[in-house]
Amino acid sequence: MDRDNEFTRLFGGPAAPRVQIALGPRLKRLRDELNAPVFAHRPRTRTQRRVVAYVRTLNGVDPAPVFQVLEQETTKRGWQVGHRLHDERGPLAPQQSPGWLLARRLMHEGFADGVLVLDRSHISENNAEYEEELHFVADRHCFTALVVPEAAT
Repeated sequence: MDRDNEFTRLFGGPAAPRVQIALGPRLKRLRDELNAPVFAHRPRTRTQRRVVAYVRTLNGVDPAPVFQVLEQETTKRGWQVGHRLHDERGPLAPQQSPGWLLARRLMHEGFADGVLVLDRSHISENNAEYEEELHFVADRHCFTALVVPEAAT
């Protein structure tokens, strides 16, 4: 009987401890991999990359402090803010946020080279939705940039 229990523990059976995997580093690697081809090429018509500064807040929360951080980050990285978009709806799915849908459209139509957000929560807390948006942006040859990377949260 003890021998059977030992065997089960060694090979991850029901008695084995559950291992929780940190998704932050994996999501950061994915974002870096998707962004790499975009950063490998320079914009053809501009000297600076043009980004959408996107902020999502709860109703009534002033987005100005976050926009200020995003402006500082774009200056630090040598980019320029082409559009400032704000959703005041809190934690909705990205597809339900008018500002995010406009950011997607601007990237899709070539009016922006990427999007800059404070952290991933401004896009989505849901891992599957977040990954879907990363792929959507990358499929348009654009990039997703975060001030606070996924691995730090």
